[in-house]
Amino acid sequence: MRARFCPQCGTAAVAGARFCTACGSALDGSRAGPAGGATITTAGVATLGFFLVAGLAIWTLILSPTPRPPGPGGGAPRASAPARALAEGELPPDHPKITLPEQAKTLLAQIAAKAKENPTDKDAWLRLGEAYYRAAQLDPSYYPEAKEAFQHVIELAPDDPDALRGLANLHYDRDEYAEAIAAYEKYLAKRPDDLSARTDLGTMYFYAGDAPRALAVYRDVLARDPKFVQAHVNLGVTLHQQGDDQGARAELETARDLATDDAIRRRIETMLAGLGGGPPTAGGPAPTPFQSAVEQAFRNHPIMGPKIVRFQWTGPATGRVEMRDFPMDAMPPAVREKFAARLAEEIRTAQDKYGVTDPVKVELADAASGAVMATVTP
Repeated sequence: MRARFCPQCGTAAVAGARFCTACGSALDGSRAGPAGGATITTAGVATLGFFLVAGLAIWTLILSPTPRPPGPGGGAPRASAPARALAEGELPPDHPKITLPEQAKTLLAQIAAKAKENPTDKDAWLRLGEAYYRAAQLDPSYYPEAKEAFQHVIELAPDDPDALRGLANLHYDRDEYAEAIAAYEKYLAKRPDDLSARTDLGTMYFYAGDAPRALAVYRDVLARDPKFVQAHVNLGVTLHQQGDDQGARAELETARDLATDDAIRRRIETMLAGLGGGPPTAGGPAPTPFQSAVEQAFRNHPIMGPKIVRFQWTGPATGRVEMRDFPMDAMPPAVREKFAARLAEEIRTAQDKYGVTDPVKVELADAASGAVMATVTP
């Protein structure tokens, strides 16, 4: 099954694209790259590869006649803010940054010129706003131009739902909570049955510091559709923030059981692991505080976390973590060294915190073959 959003970095999948436009990871479980069967990995793909991926996909991304589907049940899920807070750490320093290809910039200029030639053409300006918004997913410098275009539509038609939704999503992405809330509320007055937008409204309440109102919104969404996965996830995260880990775990487990996409299930499993509800350490007694800290640090890693199958501890400070579909040998040596160094620093932090004096060694192994891909020592 093709992923609806990137299982590595969370970027919404482009219709028809085989690889993520932000990090280059395969969206269909394939390891073949877009040219000549080269292996694609998040850390190891060449910069040229990202431009090729973007060059092939950007036309669909920008020319699509309708806005990007905004949530589970409506297409590619938005990466909800509270879910990001629990499920993802910051991307590593060497995570590639994609820029908009020159051909796409030329196309944007053409769309802008057409809109400016017709200042009263609402549809032309809405198309421009949507194109700029899509471009901003790759290059955030386009957000102001997207906002200006959507606002122009609203000047022409104050209650236009598509422009209101576009502005709401834009403010959501930029963590402008009050503005997003106002736009979502106006939009939902026009389209009250859009549960994805209603869920995003709850997320903005959460980030604005109004957790009780966020809880009410998520529960309202689930009363309308008990199988709406993103509302279960966001409700779980909000309950966790309120100190109700039992309720949070129940919601995340429900979301995991309802999810039909493997990538979404893996992300939810990572969140459950962060709550202490993930797969137990294989074999032996419960992990020590030091071991638990290492496990959580590894599971919280935005790239390797979703790939982890199990931990095995062979001693107080020696262990093995098995991962699925994580070809470290495809990484360039410099990237592999940085990756291992970051993991070593996480281990060292836990070692210092819990006063572990035994020699520390953690093997990174392939779950399918059992082969050790790297050994991490602080």
